[in-house]
Amino acid sequence: MTLGEGDTPLIRLRGFDIWVKVDYVNPTGSFKDRGVAYLVSKLLEEGVKRVVIDSSGNAAVSTAAYCSRAGIGHMAVMPGYSHREKKAEVLWHGSRIVEAPDRDSARRYARKIAEELGIRYIGFALEPYAVPGFETVVYEIEEALHPDAVFVPTGSATNFVAIGRAYLKLEKRGEIDAVPQLHCVQSAACAPIAGEFVDYTPIDSTLAEGVIVPHTERKGEAVRLIEETGGTGWVVDDGEVYRALELLARNGVYASPTGAVAVAGALKVGLRGKRIVCIVTGSGLKANLMPKGYEGRIIRVGNEEELERLIEEMSDAPPRQ
Repeated sequence: MTLGEGDTPLIRLRGFDIWVKVDYVNPTGSFKDRGVAYLVSKLLEEGVKRVVIDSSGNAAVSTAAYCSRAGIGHMAVMPGYSHREKKAEVLWHGSRIVEAPDRDSARRYARKIAEELGIRYIGFALEPYAVPGFETVVYEIEEALHPDAVFVPTGSATNFVAIGRAYLKLEKRGEIDAVPQLHCVQSAACAPIAGEFVDYTPIDSTLAEGVIVPHTERKGEAVRLIEETGGTGWVVDDGEVYRALELLARNGVYASPTGAVAVAGALKVGLRGKRIVCIVTGSGLKANLMPKGYEGRIIRVGNEEELERLIEEMSDAPPRQ
């Protein structure tokens, strides 16, 4: 069961020893498609007819698309603050949405729906079939370079755990000499894993909503992988996420705020002389934030006369740096 996921670009940021794995270049605009392709394949094997998932957005979108393709009924329980673009995509694939007050409520509601209606629950924090497909990103990275450190935006930690497992497998098979440091990056709005390693001041924000996951059963394994690989946890605020978004945009990468969280973490660390890979998980099309100060960058021209004046002004202006 595939929609052509994988084989996404690995791009070096100008002036940095940072490579970004642009993993939103997948069919539904996020890295989730890697895991969902495997998951839905297994659901088909089992003859599953209906599923329910809790998600802030990308997992709901991806499972909606792949379940639609597979002919499996799909329902998503999502926080009310999830981006409209994500909800629209879920609905386009024929799914139903139940809105919950917040991310933790979505988790509890989805599990209750599954239990009482006899629907298969596929929440990523518990679903074993959600992990293997995510491991493929590591094999693609290693075909290009062996990093010293990998930074991963982390919510339910499913992707983080998959990346860690894949690297340990490669080391055990003797295909790599050492496992890179694995760094978990979370928003200061919610950092239950990274908060085990650093102190931070919580903020009230839903900017990077994809990593706002207060509770996950994968926390213990994620913490062990961080410690085992010599990595750590990092917490970033909204200002740091915006700076990462701007840097990515200047390199031609249009990421969502959640997708930029790993880069925000790498910039905060400032590792020099190390090869760093950051996983960029989501497309900016999922959020469509208008850039700060945009008013001065949109020039409205109503007629030919105004256009001539603009051309004259622009010809006298210094070139853009």
